[in-house]
Amino acid sequence: MNPSNPPNPEHRSTNALLCFCLGFGMSALAYFLGVGAVVTTVLAGGDPALVVGSLFAVIGLALLGVCGFLLMAIGGVWMVIRVIADQTGDKNEKRYRDVNR
Repeated sequence: MNPSNPPNPEHRSTNALLCFCLGFGMSALAYFLGVGAVVTTVLAGGDPALVVGSLFAVIGLALLGVCGFLLMAIGGVWMVIRVIADQTGDKNEKRYRDVNR
């Protein structure tokens, strides 16, 4: 693409999907690691260092899951807003026809 061509409008539409997918990945990672942290806490056998470390891991992974859910919600709402905005009759209505491939 040379400098005289306008930028591709499709580059903007991937940000919402990226936000949603990062949130989903964070939530899935928090779930899988959280199961291990809870099992470690239960099976610590009374060792205080393992219990405290596992409890910190559970708290941190819960926060990771909440942040992932928030990113998924933001990305989902963002995608819906983009779809609604694409349905309006503004000047960008034909932007899908002008995509540079």
